[in-house]
Amino acid sequence: MIALALALAWAALQDPLADRPRAHVPTLAEGTVTLDARLDEAPWRAAAVLDAFRTVEPEEGLDVEPPWEVRIFRTDSALYLGMTFWEPEPDRMVLQNMRRDAFLDPDDRVEFLFDTFRDGRTAYFFQLSAAGSRGDALVGDNGRRFNKPWNGFWEAEIAVFDDRWVAEVRIPFATLSFGEGDVWRANFERFRGADRSISRWSAPSRAFRVTSVREAGDLTGFAEARHGLGLEFRPYAKLRGSDGSDFESDGLDADLGGEISWRLTPQLTASVTFNTDFAETEVDERQVNLSRYPLFFPEKRDFFLQDSTLFQFGEQGGNFGSGGGNLLPYFSRRIGLVNEAEVPLEVGARLAGRAGPLDVGFLGVHTGEVEEIGVPDADLLVLRPALRLGGDLAVGGLVTSGNPEADASNTVAGADLRWSSTSLLPGNFTLSTFAVASDDESSDSRGGAFGVEASLRTSDWQYGLRSLGAHEDFRPGLGFVRRPGEWLTTANVEWQPRPFSDSVRRYGFAVNPTLWTDLGGELISSNVRLQPFQVEWHDGDQFTTEVLLDSDRPSADFEIAGGVEVPAGSYAWERLRLLYSWSDTRPLSADLSAAAGSFYDGTLQTYGAALNWRPNASLRCSFAYEENRGSLPDGDFVTRLERLNFDYGFSPALSWQNLVQADNESDTLGLQSRLHWVLEDGRELFFVVETGWEETPLGVIQPLARELALKLVWAVRF
Repeated sequence: MIALALALAWAALQDPLADRPRAHVPTLAEGTVTLDARLDEAPWRAAAVLDAFRTVEPEEGLDVEPPWEVRIFRTDSALYLGMTFWEPEPDRMVLQNMRRDAFLDPDDRVEFLFDTFRDGRTAYFFQLSAAGSRGDALVGDNGRRFNKPWNGFWEAEIAVFDDRWVAEVRIPFATLSFGEGDVWRANFERFRGADRSISRWSAPSRAFRVTSVREAGDLTGFAEARHGLGLEFRPYAKLRGSDGSDFESDGLDADLGGEISWRLTPQLTASVTFNTDFAETEVDERQVNLSRYPLFFPEKRDFFLQDSTLFQFGEQGGNFGSGGGNLLPYFSRRIGLVNEAEVPLEVGARLAGRAGPLDVGFLGVHTGEVEEIGVPDADLLVLRPALRLGGDLAVGGLVTSGNPEADASNTVAGADLRWSSTSLLPGNFTLSTFAVASDDESSDSRGGAFGVEASLRTSDWQYGLRSLGAHEDFRPGLGFVRRPGEWLTTANVEWQPRPFSDSVRRYGFAVNPTLWTDLGGELISSNVRLQPFQVEWHDGDQFTTEVLLDSDRPSADFEIAGGVEVPAGSYAWERLRLLYSWSDTRPLSADLSAAAGSFYDGTLQTYGAALNWRPNASLRCSFAYEENRGSLPDGDFVTRLERLNFDYGFSPALSWQNLVQADNESDTLGLQSRLHWVLEDGRELFFVVETGWEETPLGVIQPLARELALKLVWAVRF
């Protein structure tokens, strides 16, 4: 497989977009523009103008109506963009979110990226909504990896007028890493809420996304851009108060810490962190587990998400049919958390970036001892190099050392290959494969893991194939293996034809088989998801039908929920699921789902409902409810999960987020309330309250521990 990939990649290293759009960015004098979303200063008249956009949705390649334009120029130290979006129906604009780093699926917005090394793999991503939301991210592996929590230093002003909305942007070059070349790749995309249309500057095809870095156009004029010194000091100060469930005060304490980073070269940054803190991190969303395997919760801590695209190794996830979270030889959530209990990260060092054709990710940390849960102090190390061989072909490696839970050595070493092409096949083709081995002293065991994934995306078709597994003795001290000793094979085929209809945008048909076997090939469990029909209307409403065919062969009895057990044996069952969702472009929307059928040797009915209210750009409320009703020979069970979100944005810089969650498996209700004030990029204030209540077996409601944290982060850059 690797030899075939190398041969194909070598044949496809030529640039398939020789006719990609191009523009020259002029260099103008400093200090002549004020960010006010007016675009009335002289430099905007001398700026390069991009206006040759084409539609992606609902049809590909058409002239854009209403039009929009991007004006762009640079000074010695910053890049400026002035973007105008004409709008003949301002009353139909979708203005739902002004919060920093919000997910803007329904909002009128613009998204753009810059591939500053012109390597076709990595890029800086930015987005702005007409309501004032500002977000950014790091893109890796030609769009397959997306690091949303990355935050850069940049400014934007947005204004809505009677016939258009305007965004004015300044991005300091000190925010970006780039080489000495004159050419960057770039792309720009507009989403218009009134008709849910999408238009793009380069590669206006549904086979690609705006984050498909290799399909971006070219911008020239970046020679001799200045980075600055590249030195940043980001200290924090925190006050924390907590009390136990009996409300006997545990006291108030103060803490200090921070991070110092230095850009050694324009492409490579070294950082030292001390007493790292995660007080502002959002809590995990609760999940109901009706399987016999552990659940997967994603990383949410900003410290580990910074530069995370350089450290990712193993299972890619994405459009392969069954998501991710099955086999990750390195998973940063293993650092600083043991069984969801926080472990102090006392000191650490990180080196991330590029040295010529080599991508480097290095992380070394020392975590402290926590006697209450039996966790010793530990030295943990991660090294992730990757060599770019040209085009979108890269080979890399992974080495990890240490085990956060045991005072014994644990090492992991492996290699991977990643490749993508838009010229070999009609669409966006990607291939990745990896092999890795572990050596664990505490269990005196050695084991290995292997995986290969491939996908192809065209305008109307999507294909995916994944095969991966791990030996039962594969024990990565800093990794996650959901089902050790088993092998996963899954495929996915989706067809989304586009009718010529005034009401229907697309239909959808899909089949997604998933098989888990032991390493000898004997079937353990399977799931086949058939989507015989899906319809999406132009207004965004969707209706979906699914048929689920499952099997499982547990070798021992296990508890499914509520004390009800499933005996060892072989089972097969079928279920039907129906889903309907109302478009979130409306101020009030909802999602409804229902599924029913057999389940092991009994029956299961599942109901879900979500109500979303977004009357304006400040207020967002949502309530979600999920219920499972099962009936098995050992007994009946009911699981319930409720989630309430209440968010209010006082301004794009000041937001208040609240999450309330409850479930009847733990019989607890939890609350997290976060007030976030961005004084300016890198200077932020957080006030976080976490508390909860539980119901005792006697039906008494009693409070759980409560914690309050006030944290100030104040970055200084040179």
